[in-house]
Amino acid sequence: MKLLALIFGGTLAIITPASADVTGTVTLKGRPNSKDETFVATASGCGEGNLRHTENWKVGPNGELADVVVWIVDPKFGPVTANPAMETIVKQIGCRYEPHVLAVQAGSPFKIINGDPTLHNIRARSYDGPDKPPGATLFNFGQSYQGQSDERQFDQPGICTLQCDVHPWMQCWVMVLKQACFGTTGPDGAYKLQPGGQLLDGDYKIDAWHPRFAQPLEQTISVKKGVGTVNFQFDGAKSF
Repeated sequence: MKLLALIFGGTLAIITPASADVTGTVTLKGRPNSKDETFVATASGCGEGNLRHTENWKVGPNGELADVVVWIVDPKFGPVTANPAMETIVKQIGCRYEPHVLAVQAGSPFKIINGDPTLHNIRARSYDGPDKPPGATLFNFGQSYQGQSDERQFDQPGICTLQCDVHPWMQCWVMVLKQACFGTTGPDGAYKLQPGGQLLDGDYKIDAWHPRFAQPLEQTISVKKGVGTVNFQFDGAKSF
């Protein structure tokens, strides 16, 4: 294992890199109860064309499900002298958020960049569930020019949304977690957790959440020598 030495305020700190290799895949069984929609929304500075698409479902040919957040509920880490917080970046490109779904550790840096030559505003709200009214506004600010970058943070664990009042179709989902041991599936449905430290061996509860399901799935994973694998399958009949 390689060690990284950094100097903080004249003090030498040894950082032990994360060694866990927790992986798996997430699939969707059957058909979901909703469909993505294509609609026309004319707006300057949003790229070529006026066609917009919702991003509720990104499903591969064999049911591979993207945009699923997977995390260990109560991870246990070995002693680490220094563990700099990971910075998360969300970009606004073509009047959409990239990525559409992500996870972030509560209290860690969260950067939002305007990649469009137009005005956006970013309204962050807490999310309490599909049948609940919009939650409290956590922050709301404007980005008036291309390349503008602002940093905020989410202080409390929970689910949040980002939306733009200027372009109401824009939406981003943020799972805020107490500790950093999470990952998000890509187009192939695969995930790899990024621990915020050296994950200790043992049995853990591991959850998977997708924005179109009211409840996450939960399993138990056994981590041995830093390695563990768990696959999840969502049932489309239970989606909304």
